[in-house]
Parts: sequence; C-alpha cells; structure tokens
Amino acid sequence: MKPAITSTISAFLILAGACASSGKQSLVVHIADVDGATPSEYVTVAAWEDDTVELLVCPAGEPTARLSCRDSGIRVVPGDIDVDVTVRARGYAFSTVSIQMDELHWADGVARVDMVLAGLESFTCNDDYCTGFAPDGSDDFNSLAYETTSEQGRLSAVKFYLRHIDTAPEVYFINTTKHQLHYTFVRDVLGFSGSRIDYDMETYFADDRTAMAGTLVYYPDVTAPSSAFGGDVTAPMALTFFPSDSLTPEHAAIALRLLEERTGLVSLHGADARMAYVPAGTAHEEDLADHTSLFTNAGALWLTTQELHGSSRIQIMNDGEAYGTLRRMTPEELASAVVSFKDILVLTRLPVELPLVGGTITEELQTPLAHVNVAAMARGTPNVAYLDAGTDPDITALLDHLVHFVAANGAFSIEAATMEEATAFWEGREQPPVPLESDLLFDELAGFNELGFDDSIRVGAKAANVAELWSILPDAVPQGFAVPFYYYHQFMNATVVTGALCALARTDCVEEGRDAALCDGAQVVCGACADAAETLGDCARRLTEDSAFSSDTLLREAMLDGLQHHIRTAEVDAAFAALLNGRVTELFGTDVVRLRSSTNAEDLAAFSGAGLYESVSANGPEPGETPAEEIRKVWASMWSFRAFEEREFWGVDHHSVYMGVLVHRAFPDEQANGVLVTRNLADPLTDGIYVNVQKGEESVTNPLAGITPEIFTIIPGPEWGSVQVARIAYSSLQPDSPLLTDAEIALLNQTARTVRSHFAPLYGIAPASAAVLEMEFKFHGDSRDFVLKQVRPFLQSSQTK
Repeated sequence: MKPAITSTISAFLILAGACASSGKQSLVVHIADVDGATPSEYVTVAAWEDDTVELLVCPAGEPTARLSCRDSGIRVVPGDIDVDVTVRARGYAFSTVSIQMDELHWADGVARVDMVLAGLESFTCNDDYCTGFAPDGSDDFNSLAYETTSEQGRLSAVKFYLRHIDTAPEVYFINTTKHQLHYTFVRDVLGFSGSRIDYDMETYFADDRTAMAGTLVYYPDVTAPSSAFGGDVTAPMALTFFPSDSLTPEHAAIALRLLEERTGLVSLHGADARMAYVPAGTAHEEDLADHTSLFTNAGALWLTTQELHGSSRIQIMNDGEAYGTLRRMTPEELASAVVSFKDILVLTRLPVELPLVGGTITEELQTPLAHVNVAAMARGTPNVAYLDAGTDPDITALLDHLVHFVAANGAFSIEAATMEEATAFWEGREQPPVPLESDLLFDELAGFNELGFDDSIRVGAKAANVAELWSILPDAVPQGFAVPFYYYHQFMNATVVTGALCALARTDCVEEGRDAALCDGAQVVCGACADAAETLGDCARRLTEDSAFSSDTLLREAMLDGLQHHIRTAEVDAAFAALLNGRVTELFGTDVVRLRSSTNAEDLAAFSGAGLYESVSANGPEPGETPAEEIRKVWASMWSFRAFEEREFWGVDHHSVYMGVLVHRAFPDEQANGVLVTRNLADPLTDGIYVNVQKGEESVTNPLAGITPEIFTIIPGPEWGSVQVARIAYSSLQPDSPLLTDAEIALLNQTARTVRSHFAPLYGIAPASAAVLEMEFKFHGDSRDFVLKQVRPFLQSSQTK
C-alpha cells in the first residue's frame, strides 16, 4: 500500500519477540524524536486499506474503534488489512509510514513500529519573509499580510514560495505588501538567475516541478460547511494557487503539508482555524474529486469555492456610515412607503427597487450585483446582509428608534443615537456637483451605425455606449436608433399645463392611495401652473422652487406624481409622432420594440443612475401602444420621486438632465440573462470575470422572493489560453446544473475582455486591465443567440476599490 504522502522520516520495524507469532493482538506505534522525546501533543491519522480513516489526538484523546493513546505513542487494534499512519505534531515534519501487517514480526500477539520524527529548524523572520510562524506568531503573520475586506468580511493574504520540494524543502512566507509578485521576490531576494520563462515552468507548469508558489488567505469571519470535515469549519486559512497553475492534487497535498507544518497559527485538528486547500476552479475541483484520499488519509482538509464563498450568514456588502430611523419592512410595504436618507431599513427580502435611504440590512443574502448593493455602492451608504436581523434582539430593540449604523472592516455595528448627533451628520454630507453636458440642437433619429461614444451629450450615455458596442460587436448587439434629447426638451417646453389635466392628476393621486389632503396640496401648485399657462418645463421649475415641496417629503412625492401624470397623458407633437412611428416601422416592421431610457445623468463614470428611469415596450401599429404614445412613460420617469431624490442627494441640477431614448427590437424569448463585471468581486486576489446569470427572464439584480441567480467567476484554466469557472452557487431555478455551456462561458469571457480593451481608453483608463466595467447580456431563442445589452462603468464598493 502506497503512503498518502511519502514521508522523509525513518520508520523502524522492531522485533518484539521470537519470530513465531501467537496471533495479532496489539500493534504499538512508538512516536519520538531522535532524542527519544515524544511531542506534548500530536495528531495521529490511521488510513486503513478498506478506506476507513480514524483520527486520534494524543495524549488525552478518547479512543476510537481501533486506536488509543499510550505513553509515547499509540496502540492499534491489528487486523488483516494494512494501514498508513500519519503523525502531525508542532515543531516537527509530519511523518507517514505504511504498515503491512503480514510483514511485521509478532511475538505473543504484539508487534512494534518506531516512528522517529524529524524536528524543524527554528523559524526566522526578516523584512522580506518568514520561514514559519510559532503558535503565538500572529503579529509576524500580520506584518507580512495584505489586508482587505470582501463580502466574506476581513481577509489577510500572505504569498508563499516553496523550493527544493523534491529534496530538502525550503518554505518562504513572503512580505506581501513589499513583494507583490512571487517572481520578483524569488529573483531579488533568493537570487534566482534564470529567465521568467524558466521560473514559470519550474513553478507552475512542470509535472516534475521543484518549486511551488501561491497564497494563503485567512478568513477570520467565515464559517463554512466542509464535506471533508463533515461539518462547519470556522475562520479557515485557504491555501490557493493561480488558476492557470497546472498543479495536480499531489502537488497541492505536498504544499499543504509543508505549510501546515510551519504555520503554528492554525490548528492541526478540529473545526476552528484550519488550513484547507481551495481549488481555483472547476478543472482543479474535478481533479481533487478523484484524489481526496491524499488529504483525508493525512488528516488534511479541503474546501470548494462554493463551500467557502456560499455559506455566509452575514455579508458586509458595502462599508459606510449612517444615522436614521431604523424601520423594518417587506418589499411590498416599501413599494408604497415614502422613505428618505434619514431612514435605515431592515428588509425582510430583497426589493425590486430601492429608493434613497441612509443604509440597509437585508434578511436575505445578496450578490455584489444585487440592486440593493449597486445602489449602496453608488451612494456610499452601508449595506449588510444578515439572515438573523429580524430576530436579533440587539436590532429588534432599536426598531422605530434613531440609530447610528456603521459597516467597516468586515463587521457592522448599530446603536441608539441622539437627534443632535444625527443632525450634525446629515448637515455635514455635502456632495460635489455632478457635471452634465447636453446638445439640444441635434434632432436626428440616428442609427447605431451613425452614433458613438462621444454622442452621449446628444442621446445619453446608455444609447451612446450601445452604439459604440455595435461598432465593435455588430453580431452581438441589436441594430437600432436613438431619440435625442432635443425631442424631450421640445415636449417639456412646448406642452402647456391645463386645468383639465390637473383635475385628472388629482383623481389619479387619490386612486393610488394617497391622502386627499396631499393630493389637494399638489393640485394647488398644478393649478397655479395652469393659471399662468406655464409649460411642463416651467411648472417643473415652480415645483422645485416651492418651499413646501422642499420641506414636506410626502407632499413632494405627490407633486412629482402629478407632474409625471401630465407628461404621460399630454399629446405628443403630431410631426414627431409620425417621425418616430415611421422610423420604427422602417427598421422593425410590426415587431415589438423596447424603448430604453438614456439620460445625460446615467451610466457616467462618477454617477451610475442605474435603474432610476423606466424602459417600456411598444407595439408598432397598435393604437395606445405606439412608440410615440409609449415614449411619454420613459420621459415621465425623469420626474419619479425615486429619481428626483437620488439626483437631489448627489447635488444634480434636475433642470440640466435630459432624456434620450434607445430603441431596438425586443427579445421576448430569453433562455438566460445576466450581468458581468470585469473584476473578480468574489476573490479580489485573483483575476477574473464575475458573473451572475439567471434562467429565462427572471431578473438577476431584482429577483422575486427566494429566487437566487447562478454565481461564478471566469478564471484562467490550467491549459494555456483556457478558462474555467469558480462557481459559488447554482441558480435556485436550476439547482443541479449550470445555466450556460462551456462554449457560452468562453464567449462571455472573450466578449468582456474585448469590450474592456475597447472602452478603457475611451474612459481614459490605462492599462485596460484596470477598467472595471459592468455589462448586461442575454441568450435568447431556441438557438440561444448571444445579445450584449449594455456596458457602463462599475461603481465599486469600498471593499473592492
């Protein structure tokens, strides 16, 4: 029987009596170093030939079925099957011996095996590296670590380099803040004189490699289920390698042994603070699945990406600070509530939309691309997912009270606050103005082939970016055109407010459930606009200059609703209606089209505005559903309460914002839809494309209750030029298999990198790999055709910047 990991330690079989055996009654394994000293504590792992494994911690551990502690070793109940015995002890190299029962010398039913442990050299530390850490060496580890936070909380990363692993292994824990690349450390500190290619082959690609390199990542806030352990493990230290490293499970097991031996900070048994090998992606996970005995037989652990990243009960999604009244709501209650940045919400489920609030705690887990988190990142507000928030007495006791909420450094706090503290905080929040540009003279319904990135001042950033996408990926981006700002501006400044429309707006206000007094107050201002024969644009200015509008949140919401009602119901200029409807018929015939908002205050590098405005469908020739009628809904969304509050929070001049409209064919038969980001949000230490994808048309960012997307990162594969997936979770709508094929994943990867390379210089970012962009995509129809819907800068959270 081959040992799980070949030991470099001598094992001596000693004859305990005469050669003649009277039966196999007891096998004694004596454990000591060359001076005869037995470690004060040691872990013994017995891996039997029948695939059973027993672990015993001596000297005080409870006996197992076939193992028990004894003075200076263990006693084994022998049998007819062979066994590998591994001893793991602090201060010593781990030792494994393969015991073949029939080759032992038995005397009076007893045989003895001596295991002589080799002591490790004393650890040293300097400004460049440490060779190991004592159990009390956390300060040394922290001095070498790169520290950051992710949705898993705090993490500390220390790079390592192993050499001469086939002869006399040397282990270096690298000062990761000083030496950001393994190669430069090996060259500058260890004196490696070969080329970079020589280094890469020796370290990452050779089957008979003599060196290895990777990163240890400590997750102090994580509790993860471990199939290897058979339960939860807490505060794991992950052993990770580059995704493109072609290492085998045997290589990983060797590295884990060498690093565990020298990292006294981690436990050698139990559930807390264990070191565990984490395969980079699906290719390495599949290799591991066939070789788990390499780890189990040595008492070592592994974790999958899904176990490590998909098991949180608390996620610190975005750092920030807020003061406000703590209110607990369902999404349904939120939909009809009027809230502001002076409110902090505990949400029972993820809502479809999140209005401007001071901070959020959700009782469902989130992804970085969930709308709640995207909004929090854009606003700089604290956002936490906490599954037990609704029952935690420290939170429930503060409901409907003024609180101070902070998320930072992988944790959050919430405590009672005074009005004086809150007022000082609110008054101190000043946002620099967002610069806006617009060209109100351009009046062409130009096709994507006539537009580009620089036309955002005419048609809005969304339409301009889609047109730019079409120029580089015409097969993946639908043909279409854009309605420029000119027509919105003309409509707002030519359409006069009337008393009749004011009356209809009041009726609508009451029917939607508002208090009649609020609707009366809104109608007073509307009537004043009508009496003065003001245009919609002039009336919008009257609203924003009204003192009651500014001071009364509920009245402000009612007034804005009345303005939207006017925009949705007023007649569109007949000439423009004919022009727009004719252009749609020219390009799309009778097909249903999508009219998508595209403002000059949306998809900007400094201001996302994501999800603030409405997009609708139009059905060419159908009365009541023509593009010229439906476009009013898109224009009206400019003045929704949610959009207004967001702009107000950011100091955006409402009267400098203009609405363009992006028009293209609708895609009703979605097989899958998703969002990707050109940065690995799950593991900021590894390059990758982060993807959320969902089955059919179910929203990725705003899902219905209980529905979660598939989450994975596209990372380099072990073969040159290949990719693999580091999967965190399957979709709840298809929980046992991926939604995309390998070919579709490869297409996403190539598309994302092509788009990033093209758009990075347009946004003035160099190198292109530093550009973090967000893209929306779908696969539609029976043939699963790929469509790229949108690209915009991804506003990063405080953890990922």
